[in-house]
Amino acid sequence: MKKILIVAGSATLVFGLVLAGCKGRAEDQAEIQRLQTELTNAKTAAQTAANKASKEREELMAQLKTRTQERDTLQKQLNDLQGQGASREQLQQQVTELTGERQQLQKQLADATGEQKTLQQKLTEATNAKDALQKQVDTLDNSRETAAAEAKAAQAKVEELTAKLQTATEKAGDLEEQLQAAGVGSNEGVDAPAIQAIESPIIHSFTTTRPQIGPGQKSTLSWWVTGADSVRIEPYVGPVGVLGSRTIAPTKTTTYTLTAINEKGQSTVTRRIEVQ
Repeated sequence: MKKILIVAGSATLVFGLVLAGCKGRAEDQAEIQRLQTELTNAKTAAQTAANKASKEREELMAQLKTRTQERDTLQKQLNDLQGQGASREQLQQQVTELTGERQQLQKQLADATGEQKTLQQKLTEATNAKDALQKQVDTLDNSRETAAAEAKAAQAKVEELTAKLQTATEKAGDLEEQLQAAGVGSNEGVDAPAIQAIESPIIHSFTTTRPQIGPGQKSTLSWWVTGADSVRIEPYVGPVGVLGSRTIAPTKTTTYTLTAINEKGQSTVTRRIEVQ
C-alpha cells in the first residue's frame, strides 16, 4: 500500500513540473489535458489498489484469527488427550482383545465356509435327484401318452365291435320275428314252444376306458345287457339301449350305476371314475 502511495505522489510531482514547464504554451494545452487525464486515472487506480490491498489485509487478518482459534482448540484437545489417554499397557491389552476377537471371527468364517460347501454339495445332490426325477417324469409322460394312444385305439375297436354286435343283435331280432310270423296259424305238425322261465336281466359287461382322469379329460362307458326291458345309467346319462357306449367328462369323482329292469326284477353294476 505504501508503494502505491509513493507512486501516486511521484506522479503528482512529475505532473507539477511538466505543468510548470508547459505554461504559456497554447500549443501544449492538449498535452496538458492528456496528462491531467492520465493523472486522474492513476489516482483512481492507486485508490482502487489501496482499497483492494486494505480488503485483502482485513481478510488475511480474519483468516489469521480463525487459524489461531483452531490452533488453540487443537492444543486444548491435545492436552485433554494427554491427560485422559490410556496407558501403553491398556492399549496393548486392547490390541490383544481385538486380536482374539479377530481370531474368533476367522474361525466363524471358516465354519461358515464349511457349512456353505456342505450346503452346496447338498444342493448339487438335490439338483441331480431333481434331474433324475424329471427324467422319470418324462418317461412316465411318454408312457402315459403311449397308453392313451393305445386306449384310444382300444376304444375305437370297442366301438367298432359294439356296432357290429348291435347290428348282429338287430338281425337276430328280425329273424326271431320272422320265425314267429311264420309259425302263426300253422299248428299242425309243429310242437308248441317250451315256456321259458323269466329271469332277471343279465349285465354281461359295464366298463370304463379310463377310471382315473384329470380335470377336463374324458372317459368312455361301455355296456352289454340281455333280458332287460329298460336300462338306465345314473347320474347324468339316463335311459340307454341294452348295448352301447357313452363318452363322458365328469368334473369330480363320480360313481356311475347301470340298472337293468324286467318283469322278474333288476340288476345293477357300478363303475367309479376318479377326477384327480
